[in-house]
Amino acid sequence: MTNKIETECPVCGPADRTLVGECHDLPVVRCVQCSLMFVGECDSVEDTEEFFRSEHVDAEETTELHYVNFRKESLKREAAIVRRLVPDGGRLLDVGTASGYFLKEFDDAENWRVEGVEPSAVSTQFAQQRFGLNVRQGYLAEQNYAAESFDVVSSLDAFNCHRTPNEDLAEMYRILKPGGFFVVEFPGQNYRMLTGSGPLCRLFFGCSLRLNAGVNFFFYTTEALVRMASRVGFEVRESHPEAMPSHGRLPARMAKFAYFRGTSAAYRLTGGRLHLAPKELIVFQKNSSATTENSGLSQLKRAS
Repeated sequence: MTNKIETECPVCGPADRTLVGECHDLPVVRCVQCSLMFVGECDSVEDTEEFFRSEHVDAEETTELHYVNFRKESLKREAAIVRRLVPDGGRLLDVGTASGYFLKEFDDAENWRVEGVEPSAVSTQFAQQRFGLNVRQGYLAEQNYAAESFDVVSSLDAFNCHRTPNEDLAEMYRILKPGGFFVVEFPGQNYRMLTGSGPLCRLFFGCSLRLNAGVNFFFYTTEALVRMASRVGFEVRESHPEAMPSHGRLPARMAKFAYFRGTSAAYRLTGGRLHLAPKELIVFQKNSSATTENSGLSQLKRAS
């Protein structure tokens, strides 16, 4: 058994926190200053990275079920948004690419060069063999991409698993071309707490907190993620509500679809202020006048 290490709020640093509850024997806490929820104590970064490399996905069937079949419709919508943002195409990097299905949406287009980074050995092999994609196994920080290499960097339902989110945001900023886009999809905190805590959670799942802690480490609000991204130089371009994975029997899928339609309407009517949608997609943009010297890492150092 490894010793647990204390984690800090990625927005406020070593600020006071209050205990929300326990999930998978890990404490989930809330920052007193910014209200961000996160896993307050967990395994080392190195142990976590090894878990994602070798244990989190144990079979190609798991990759196909969870990251193709359940995610198709969301990934198609998100690919359409990227194509609208960059109509002339370009170079795209998907960080935490899982099955590679998102990249497959671009692979047949001559004006797009797509590639991915994925920690799981099983999922990397799936993306390479099933879709013939250029996917590297590992983590973004290990790849040493040249500065200003990509027109788009995406992270779809994966950024909440990053143990070093501020450093990874800075690296994404560094490798984007001036004017490039960072597209991030993440679970909605209001929805997660509505479905993953309280009496209904205890009734249906036998636990008081169901957030998959130890796979997810930070439970971002829109405000927290915008603050973090702004610190390294990103600006918000647009945002969209997104659905939960589509699985279960037909009545369950129909109920999920109806919920998504209703919460999407509320999100759009209020400009995102009423956000009960299962997930959110935010498009950030790197300033078109940004230079290599004014990199994400240097911005982060000045802000800290």
